[in-house]
Amino acid sequence: MTGPTTPGTRGSVGLGPDGAWQIRFERRLRHAPERVWQALVDPAEQGRWLPGVTIEARVGGAAVYDFGDEGRAEGTVLTVEPPSVLEHSWSWPGEEDSVVRWELRADGTETVLVLLHRPVRPEPAVDYRLGWHVLLDALGTHLAGGETPEPDYEALAALYA
Repeated sequence: MTGPTTPGTRGSVGLGPDGAWQIRFERRLRHAPERVWQALVDPAEQGRWLPGVTIEARVGGAAVYDFGDEGRAEGTVLTVEPPSVLEHSWSWPGEEDSVVRWELRADGTETVLVLLHRPVRPEPAVDYRLGWHVLLDALGTHLAGGETPEPDYEALAALYA
């Protein structure tokens, strides 16, 4: 199980190889890619670790991140390559559209998950990074069989200060 201050869980905001700003996370999960994929695309599992979020894992499907009073991002699924790639557009009011890409790669009996969100402006990227951190922590907790706790935003703020 991972938490906000677990080594190796921190995401980065910076320039990608093409010069566009991006958010990048790399997480090692103690489960096979097929299991991680199931948690990512199965609507029943999404509701356990992604409250308010639905991703229809088919090209053209909807991707909705409903954060209540904080806002709502919507997108369309662009790529589905089970169990290794899920990619969807991201449209947040007042921001240019971007793309979120989930990549899963087997490493022995574990999975290396890489999440990329790009292109993003540097200002909202800082907030988006905290949100992705919380979601990825929740995924790890869910896969470990735990209940997702309330995020420790104070610890996260300290981690990224």
